Amino acid sequence: MRILIGCKSKIYSFVNVEAVDRDGSLILTIRRKGDSTYRMSGMTGSEKNALVHEDFGRPRPKDKRITIHQSGRVNFKENKSTIYIEPLTQTNTAFRVYQYRIPSIQKLDVFAKTKRDEDVIFEMDEPDDRPISFSFFIGPSQFTAPGRAFKLDSGQQGYALSIAIDTGIMEAPPQCEDHFITGTPLRGIFETQQMPEDEALLAYHRAVTGAKGAILYAPNGEGDFKFIFAVPMRIAPKFVIELVEADLHVTEQDVQREARSEKVMLRFKIREQATGKLVKRPVAIRSIVLDAEL
Repeated sequence: MRILIGCKSKIYSFVNVEAVDRDGSLILTIRRKGDSTYRMSGMTGSEKNALVHEDFGRPRPKDKRITIHQSGRVNFKENKSTIYIEPLTQTNTAFRVYQYRIPSIQKLDVFAKTKRDEDVIFEMDEPDDRPISFSFFIGPSQFTAPGRAFKLDSGQQGYALSIAIDTGIMEAPPQCEDHFITGTPLRGIFETQQMPEDEALLAYHRAVTGAKGAILYAPNGEGDFKFIFAVPMRIAPKFVIELVEADLHVTEQDVQREARSEKVMLRFKIREQATGKLVKRPVAIRSIVLDAEL
């Protein structure tokens, strides 16, 4: 999904939001064209310090990327820092994960692509030639961000991403008034990650399906079946998949494993035994037996 800004009959690129199919983690990309050759960084608030100028060895894209993992781990690619908030399916407290100050709306990149159905436009009537800043919050679904805001509700997961126009604009050092400025928290709600990644994956799939036990998803367009275990296994389990149709089978070569999720999820393809052709339709499965050897 692309969140665009509409102002004075123009549309501007702003932020892309992607929910990862694997576990529902979020990827936010603050969109700007071009590259930067340096940056200036420093602390604000009670720990305010002098700005530090850093020259890049080679130009870096101006896009900024933030990953908000289902486990509550938040990674900021621009400064390689990490903070920890509540796991997304257990969000009870609103937390500002990011702040973004722009010198003026008209300095954003004009959106020149074709709008897709899932794209949304955040309409603004603020002056387009003055500084403005935004705060990005992760909070429970019922949380209302201060000021005027755009809200993306996760539905069954119980949390929402809110992007609010700051009622008090983000502070900028005098020499940076005409720069784009990002703000990342020094600390999160917690000092450490509160939920293992594999348990967070289980929590996500249970939330979106309402299931309490194992979950089997129908194949996607690539013919990938996805099986979510009822509980985390001790190690990546051996498996036996018995199909109702005798002319179909699953081989070890058609099983996809990821180190991060191999104890809670199995991805596999089903083929016709005679031709080796992939099956991309729902298939009746008699049983799936997992063995993790106690």
